[in-house]
Amino acid sequence: MPVISSLFVRLSLALLGPLLLAMIVAWAIGVGIVRRALEQRVEGQSRNAATVLAAWGLPYTPELLRRLAALQQHDFVLLDHDGRIVVSTSATVGPALAQPLADFLAQPRDGVATFRLARPQRSIAVYQPIDAANDPRYSALVAVAPLADAEAAARRAAVWLGFAMLAAAALLCGLLLAVVRNITRPLSQLSGLADRIAAGEREQSLDLHRADEIGALAEALNSMMVRLRDYESRLSSRSRLSALGDISARLAHEIRNPLTGLKLHLQLLAERIDPRESARVARLLAEVERLELLVSSTLMLGREQTAEREPTSLAGLIHEVADLMGPSLAHRGVEVEHRCDRSLCASVDSARLRQAILNLVTNAADAMPNGGRLLIAAGVDETSANVSIAVEDSGPGVPEAIRASLLEGPVSTKPFGLGLGLVVCRDVAAAHGGALAIERSAELGGGRFVITLPWSPQTAASGEA
Repeated sequence: MPVISSLFVRLSLALLGPLLLAMIVAWAIGVGIVRRALEQRVEGQSRNAATVLAAWGLPYTPELLRRLAALQQHDFVLLDHDGRIVVSTSATVGPALAQPLADFLAQPRDGVATFRLARPQRSIAVYQPIDAANDPRYSALVAVAPLADAEAAARRAAVWLGFAMLAAAALLCGLLLAVVRNITRPLSQLSGLADRIAAGEREQSLDLHRADEIGALAEALNSMMVRLRDYESRLSSRSRLSALGDISARLAHEIRNPLTGLKLHLQLLAERIDPRESARVARLLAEVERLELLVSSTLMLGREQTAEREPTSLAGLIHEVADLMGPSLAHRGVEVEHRCDRSLCASVDSARLRQAILNLVTNAADAMPNGGRLLIAAGVDETSANVSIAVEDSGPGVPEAIRASLLEGPVSTKPFGLGLGLVVCRDVAAAHGGALAIERSAELGGGRFVITLPWSPQTAASGEA
């Protein structure tokens, strides 16, 4: 992931750069503070030494000053009343002190004062006036303290402080890199998931259990992928259905004209034949009407269907289907049973609902090639205010794994089937505000296809009337 790697580098630099700069500044400030503290300590020691010498009232002999200088590790200089150096414990300090001392004495001063020397080495000089009552020969005492030891101690402190800073920087850098990695790793996984989605892989998911924005993003991406997969599935189903609808429409258009002629001739034949044979002609006309309804349903594939409702006796509708399919089913060894209260009515499009029931009965019969039992039943669930029409069989049933796919689009389990029958049934149920469900028959052990439709007692009353 080059983008994520670049993000890791940029975040690392953005965090580590200021951190390292801040630590360098902190190190410099710390070293300066240590150096200043050491120099102030040396200055304090020099002030104390000069003050004590000026206050003791001792005779300021060269021997005494040399011993005190060795004891204090300071150099001492005595000045006469004209500001000239009279006594010095160091052969190098005296000449080096002459010019800085002259510059210092030329400035206004009051009591003890401090100034610095650069030669022969960096030092601190403390000017301490001497009371004339102690020794009238001298006007002031200058204590000179070298800063070499303080500077060496400051350098050692800088080195140790630098090591401490490096250790702290390494620890903080490790922590920051871990934080950055904790951010960029899931982003890398999210980027990879997005790339796989863009490549057409829809069965991917990302399992990130995080209670932060990245976890929320992963959950949203997973949810988006599920919705995208469902949408593409529906779109594919609609595309297939539309394609099948176009093909079927062409075939249906070619079939409709011969059917119309056949129906017309059968109607004319019914008017002329012996009344005892009219039942057979009526059955043929019913079959032609069923074919016409099938053609009309095929023409509606892939289009939004509407139901032209009217109060209809469901018992009469089921009886018509059973009578129409009875001879064909009996020839195939299928025993048909239908159950429905004669008073049960519903506001439905009888032609389309009849076609849906016929499709379900045909599917059930196809599932029992060696014969079996078939049940058509209708009833009311007053709790949900729905009426259900169920077609059950004693065949092998529909595996639960493919039930949803059978309802989503044109899927067939038959060798030469197109899977349009259930699509028609589903659309008919939807046009009535209902639904189609696939279950297992508790009574016959095979498949159970249920069309559920809205129902109200007012519809039943109007149907009875």
